[in-house]
Amino acid sequence: MATPKPSTGTKAARPGRTLGASKPRSLTSVPATAKKPSGKKGVNPLSSLGAMANKTSDAASVVAGKGKIVGGVLAVLAVLVVVAVVVINSGLFTATDIQIQGSEHVTKHDAIQLIDLPEGTSLFNVDPDQITEDLKQNPWVSGVDVQRQFPHTLIITPMERKVIAIAYISSDDLAWAIGDDDTWIAPLSTSVEVDDQGNVITTGQGSNTLTGIDAALALAKHYGAVLLTDVSADVAPVSGQAVSSKAVKAGLDYVRGFSSEFLGQVKDISTPSVEAISANLNNGIEVSLGDSDDIVKKERVVTKLLSQVEGVTYINVRSPGNYTFRNAPTS
Repeated sequence: MATPKPSTGTKAARPGRTLGASKPRSLTSVPATAKKPSGKKGVNPLSSLGAMANKTSDAASVVAGKGKIVGGVLAVLAVLVVVAVVVINSGLFTATDIQIQGSEHVTKHDAIQLIDLPEGTSLFNVDPDQITEDLKQNPWVSGVDVQRQFPHTLIITPMERKVIAIAYISSDDLAWAIGDDDTWIAPLSTSVEVDDQGNVITTGQGSNTLTGIDAALALAKHYGAVLLTDVSADVAPVSGQAVSSKAVKAGLDYVRGFSSEFLGQVKDISTPSVEAISANLNNGIEVSLGDSDDIVKKERVVTKLLSQVEGVTYINVRSPGNYTFRNAPTS
């Protein structure tokens, strides 16, 4: 019997395999893609308040520490102040040795009479301003030097006004000293003793006695001052008061305005009025100055004339830009 052939349209089934069955598939779960964390964190209000509280607490601790230091310093200062007050008001530095120096016109006796120191004055609570005010009752005094030498010595030295001019008032035969602050100081004696060179002798052993305007001139030389002459009779000086005469004040302007070299050539300055001020030089030349404007220019003109022209006897520089002069007649 013939073995039947399989049909050509049908494949023979392979053993061990089931037709229509699919190959098993392995399933793997894929997790959802995770989001990257952002750079910003969420703000927790409670944690922020806590941080602020911690910072505030730390600051308070620092302030409290500083407060303790400041309080300690203040306490120490308070103790020192108390100690200082006790020492000042104790008798440890009481001024028991008070030395008062005299000057040319303010004697020690005069100064003692003027100074009023409270009982129990110490070197700490002494008042120099009050001492100065007391001594300035003497018109010669311009200031006072007060020195403390511990533990008990107080040295008081009056300082005198500098005399820049002597005003000779012929109607009263008085020579008044004028200070560098334009203050009438005091009248001086117009009878003075001088040596052979004309220097004032204060010891009473001079070889000559000068009076009147000659005495005033010697006094001006003694003080390194300038003599003002021809002062009007209506000028009434008062010790300690400022000079009010316009003519005298203009004369003082020249004293300050001239150079020291030129002042060395001036014998005196005549001050009858502001417009008529003139200077008499040691060499006999009269210089008409007028008011106290253009002082430096006037001095320059006079100095130039004296150096360039011989035989000059009179110079008028009231208007320095249009000056005139006279010569001595020549034979």
